[in-house]
Amino acid sequence: MGLAIVRVLLAGLLFGAGVPAVFAAGIRMWAKGHDEVLPDGSVRRGNRAALAGAAAALLVTVAMVVVGVLWITRKSLYHYLGISLFGMG
Repeated sequence: MGLAIVRVLLAGLLFGAGVPAVFAAGIRMWAKGHDEVLPDGSVRRGNRAALAGAAAALLVTVAMVVVGVLWITRKSLYHYLGISLFGMG
């Protein structure tokens, strides 16, 4: 029973705090990746690696949200449409 509680706790941390943390990191990297116009009119180039990291973090966030919605609706999808997801059916 103790192991089950630990698993639920870890899943809660992953999905409850993990997804928003990945999203926040993606937004921070996105800001560092874009060019910035300075007050004197010159342009500071953004970090392209940060922009690539931001894209990856935001794609992971979107994928986790889509998987979560599909997980929640998997029984309805199987019942009404006959679509079997995650071994359901």
